[in-house]
Amino acid sequence: MSNHNIVQPDFGVGEKKVSIYLFGFVSCCILTIIAFWAVMSGRFSHRVMFFIIYPAAIIQFLVQVICFLRLHTQTQSGKNNVISFIFTGVVLLTIVVGSLWIMWTLNYNMMH
Repeated sequence: MSNHNIVQPDFGVGEKKVSIYLFGFVSCCILTIIAFWAVMSGRFSHRVMFFIIYPAAIIQFLVQVICFLRLHTQTQSGKNNVISFIFTGVVLLTIVVGSLWIMWTLNYNMMH
């Protein structure tokens, strides 16, 4: 019995390749070392450190999402995954910003 005609389901996550995982691992290590060096060297002001660490964190987040979660838009399932991911981010952002706004307003009303 041959199973050559079985079609693998498309979950929209792309191919598993060792090269993608290695690229993600090396990139994340380099970005972590950059942020660690910026803090431990003590050469930079807090503002400059922020502008080093924050972009490194955003880039590392994108590398992890693309390389390790294998999020892409090459198939319809992949596009659905990206849309779900963005929607989740919007909901989380709304909850966090709304909570901060409510706490600031409550604090303001309690003090005045």
